[in-house]
This record gives sequence, structure tokens and C-alpha cells, in this order.
Amino acid sequence: MASAYFLVGTTASGKSAVAQYIAERGGQLIVSADSMNIYRGMDIGTAKPTEAEREKAAYSGFDLAEPTEKFSVAAYLDAVRPAFESGREIIVAGGTGLYVKCLTEGFDDVPAENNALRPELEALPFGELEKRAKTQAAQLYEALTADDQQNPRRLIRILERAIGVPPAPSSRSWNSKPKPKLVGLHVEREVLLQRIEKRVGEMYAAGLLDEAHELLQLNLSQTAMQAIGYAEAFAVLNNEMTQQEAKEKTVIRTRQLAKRQMTWFRNQLNVEWINTAEYPSLEQLAEAVSNTWKRIGATPVQF
Repeated sequence: MASAYFLVGTTASGKSAVAQYIAERGGQLIVSADSMNIYRGMDIGTAKPTEAEREKAAYSGFDLAEPTEKFSVAAYLDAVRPAFESGREIIVAGGTGLYVKCLTEGFDDVPAENNALRPELEALPFGELEKRAKTQAAQLYEALTADDQQNPRRLIRILERAIGVPPAPSSRSWNSKPKPKLVGLHVEREVLLQRIEKRVGEMYAAGLLDEAHELLQLNLSQTAMQAIGYAEAFAVLNNEMTQQEAKEKTVIRTRQLAKRQMTWFRNQLNVEWINTAEYPSLEQLAEAVSNTWKRIGATPVQF
């Protein structure tokens, strides 16, 4: 059975830098567990590793689909499977809790979609649809972005999956499965906000608007259109908001994302948190992560 060392955390928590630092010195292959990194051409707004960084460490989980395509968790698992079959030591780093949970606890027990429900769900008022999504598809609902939580089509899709064909009686559900110990980076709220603000400024300085302009020439998927940072950049290009307004909204949405990520990690995963404030340098933080991995061991990966 394949295994990996997992490093989770909110956006801007520093997990990518830590994974990069360790992999450069240890030769591990880094598998991204970030649902936005899968799109080609969406580089600046998703804070993908630079070309220089990719020359120093091997990666998987990036650039798996066009931003015009729909992309599923199952497709992600199929795409990264070869990395786990390569025989190399793997670091999984990312903030998409659903990807991490499927890797560590398996995907088989997630029910299939049930399209027969669609007419019934489409007839519901939004308030009732939202209520059912929160109660009947809680795990999938928490994994949605704030915008997607307000999108009836998204809610219908997750309800179709959650109320789909049930697993065999002998199989165990996610909630009953043991949760393996993972490692996570905790950043104090004010420090995280500063990092988010800094990152958003750097995205615009690096040419986010130019990247967004190229993307607008495509028939983007709903997910790509609503992606944090890009939706606001599109609004600037369409003269719907100023650049400053776009930056402020991106900071707010990113902060909201970080809050949802922490809620997921705390409720759905078993994470041993490392307080980044206790390690003033990247080298010290990376050493703390490596030592924790050595103590708890690699986590088996479920395919």
C-alpha cells in the first residue's frame, strides 16, 4: 500500500514553502492537494510553484485540466495515482480537505450521483435547498466556496451525490472510519490576514490582470469563473469594480476560505498542529514538520 507524508493548512499558511524546502533537500515528490491548482493557465491567482521551484522539486497534481472543463475528485485521484505508484517518497501538501480526506480515507464510500433527484431538487426554493445541503450533504457543502454555497446548481449537484446510490451494507462510511494522524500548520489570525493581503498585492504585481484577460477569451467553467482572485480580476477587466475594490474583496473571500478550511480540518481530519509562531525561520519550521512526520510515520493512501 502506498503512503505519504501529509501537510495541511489554510491558504497562505506556508505549507507550500515548507514542502518545497524539504523536497529540495530530501528528493521527495510533492503532490498538490489544491482544487484550483488543477487548472492550466491559472497560475498567478492560485500561487502555483514557479518554474524555478519546479526545477528544484518534482510535482504532481498541477495543470490537470483546462479551465473550460469540469473536474471531479475522482478525476483528481486518477491523475495523481501514478505519483503514488512511482516508488518515490511522497509529500502531499494542500488545503482542499475533500482531496485529503479521499486520499487518506478512500473514495469508494462516496455515493454515486443520482440524477433522478434533479427535478425534485430544482423545484425547491433556495432556502430549502440550502437547508437540505447543510444537513444531507454536510461534508460536500463545507468543501464548497462561499460563492458556490449560494449557487443552486452546485447545491443540487452535491445533494445528487450525497443522496445517491448507497454503498454496500458491509462497507464503512467516512464517519465510522479511523482518521489517520496528519500534520498541519497553524498561523495566528492577524499574521494570516497580513499574509493574505501581501499575497493579493503580489498577485496583481505579478500580472494577474493579464492572466485573467487571457482566460476571458475562453468559455470558462463555472468553477473557474468564480475562483477567488479571478472573479474579482474579471470584474476589473469588465469595469465592474476598481482594482482596489477587487483586491479588498479578494482578501475578504480568501479570509473566508481560510475559516472554512480550518472548520473542515477540525471536524473531518485528525491533525496535529504545529504553531508557526514558534519557528521564526523556514528552516526551523521545516525541521519541526520533518520531526513530527518521523514521529507519527507516513500515512497510508487509499485508492
